[in-house]
Amino acid sequence: MSNISQSLPNPGILKDVQILVVDNDADTRYLCSILFESHGAKVTTFELVTDALALLDCFAPDILICETRFLNEDVWPLIQRVKAMALDLRRVIPILVASAYRPGKSEQALTQKIEVHLLKPIDIDRLVDEVWNLIHLAKSTSQPNIQDWVINHRRWSKRHLAEANSI
Repeated sequence: MSNISQSLPNPGILKDVQILVVDNDADTRYLCSILFESHGAKVTTFELVTDALALLDCFAPDILICETRFLNEDVWPLIQRVKAMALDLRRVIPILVASAYRPGKSEQALTQKIEVHLLKPIDIDRLVDEVWNLIHLAKSTSQPNIQDWVINHRRWSKRHLAEANSI
């Protein structure tokens, strides 16, 4: 079970957080909308990477949640665009990948750009915890200095893993 979602039953823990969900599975998009909106977030969902890319011309999410495998589309341009946007805006925009597939050797560049990879089916409490932690880590990092981000994320990951193992 999750630490944050169990210890903070506050429906507003993600108040006003802008979440962009890009997944080719309608059930996943619906689940993310209902789940995160019930915690106060503003959720925008897309089935297609191209539609999400078009939105990024006028919208900057606080976090991107996406699948890695799309029919006739590549998620890599979306991830690159979000990371470039973060640098332009001088802030951190974390990326959480939720996929039924483990990243292979051919996806090494992809895994270096994301903060968290969760395998489907996903534990809902863990998903909320990961999003909450990534948002708070991003807000505590004043500028997207990649070295600081990696160091902070590693510390958080070790602490989070230790807490999970102690339960």
